[in-house]
Amino acid sequence: MDMMTHIDLTHLSTYDLDGVTGVSIAVGLLYCFLGYRMLKFILGLTGFIIAGSVAVVIVGWITEGHAISMLVAALIGGASGAFALFFLFRVGVFSIGLLGAVLVANNLLGDKPDSWTPLAILGSGLGGGLIALVLERPVISLATAAIGAFMIVSGGSYFIYGKENVTDIRGVFSLDYEQQYALIAWAVFTATGFFAQLSLHKDDD
Repeated sequence: MDMMTHIDLTHLSTYDLDGVTGVSIAVGLLYCFLGYRMLKFILGLTGFIIAGSVAVVIVGWITEGHAISMLVAALIGGASGAFALFFLFRVGVFSIGLLGAVLVANNLLGDKPDSWTPLAILGSGLGGGLIALVLERPVISLATAAIGAFMIVSGGSYFIYGKENVTDIRGVFSLDYEQQYALIAWAVFTATGFFAQLSLHKDDD
């Protein structure tokens, strides 16, 4: 059974989705424009998001979408992930590089039916994580800009193009609204955030 497709999010109300999307946009702005400057906080937040999401998927699959169980799992898993990445700095750097690369690869290759696509996405993620360990500042700046820009564009698209029900949790990680325009907007926000972070780096030097 595929855990990712088993989690049905249609039970969330429009109010819930609006709130989650608004928070996502706010967090996206933080990632996009202040990612490296607030790296310690970003590491903890990333750990919370990753571990909390994994915990929600697993518990949601086991309990068939029991909301309270999923909420508790998100808090416990998220707190554990935040603690881990905050104190294991190099692991956190690797994770952000990996997450940024996977996000980009998934949106560029995810709709291709070829058997090599999942391996290409996974390989891109591992490559991004390893490069981040070597070229920390530019890669983390680019990765956080890409992650933040994705949150901004996907959240903005949700409000602009309509509030469709999300039935597959994978939809959270893809730009499905007017995809061509969304990808262009994502690239523009990523570039803007990246150069804004580089400018902040110069001010610190």
